Amino acid sequence: FLLSIGVGSFAKETKGLVIYLSPNQFDEFQTTASMFIRKYVEDAGYEYKEMVAGNEDVVLQLSQLENAIVLNPVGIIIAACDASAIVVGIEKARGKGIPVIVFDRTIKETEVDFSSVAGCKRIGILAAGEIARLLKEKYGEVKGTVLSIMGDPGDMYTVLIEEGFQETMAKYPNVKITTKIAYGWEASKAADIADDWLVAPPDTDLLFPHAEHMAAAITSVLETRGYKKGQIITVSTAGMPMGLDLVREGWLQATVEQPLTAQAKGVAMFLDDVISKKKIETG
Repeated sequence: FLLSIGVGSFAKETKGLVIYLSPNQFDEFQTTASMFIRKYVEDAGYEYKEMVAGNEDVVLQLSQLENAIVLNPVGIIIAACDASAIVVGIEKARGKGIPVIVFDRTIKETEVDFSSVAGCKRIGILAAGEIARLLKEKYGEVKGTVLSIMGDPGDMYTVLIEEGFQETMAKYPNVKITTKIAYGWEASKAADIADDWLVAPPDTDLLFPHAEHMAAAITSVLETRGYKKGQIITVSTAGMPMGLDLVREGWLQATVEQPLTAQAKGVAMFLDDVISKKKIETG
């Protein structure tokens, strides 16, 4: 009796290859995003492949997008390191008939097939509301000195948060805001910014790092400098476990949640329609 089994006869049939281009894996949001995107894409019946652009390496991500196009997937999901630099690659992919889905980081300079992103400007507005509340609790009125620490300006997430934050805080003339940039979203750069800042203006009331991995690094600076919990108010965004731990410990006074799971699920929810070029109605 001879049993002949062809190679791959037990391989699971899929609807095709979907590639996700992740900007990094050094912060909790991105590692969790990768986990959920894989789950939801595979649950939808697709083969999944991920390419990580090191630590927000723009050039590497552009090269990875070129490689992804060569693999001729049925779709490419992108969380861009730089929303402007990625445009040419997106246009090339779409020119070859490969749908491009934007995840988390808004791209405005070219057309894409679908976007699943948070209301980043709204996050900035909500953060401003919390910051105004906390300053009023401290002084009885909304006044004080605030240091806003953005992530990389190539990422529209942080740009739109800052926009919403600044527009909302403009109604409080007694709040002095200074904005610094942690290029590449590097926690060490955010920590250095906070450390340098606290040397000169010791009357700082509030720190607003735009991500919790940066808030964690800044917490170490505050501890090293001998600050007590809450002595300098700290507010951040994302609502990830790392940030919630900082809230429980008393180092972070507020964080504005980013709906990560919903964003990842939104990608898979419309994946079939995007790939089949079906028109998606708004609402």
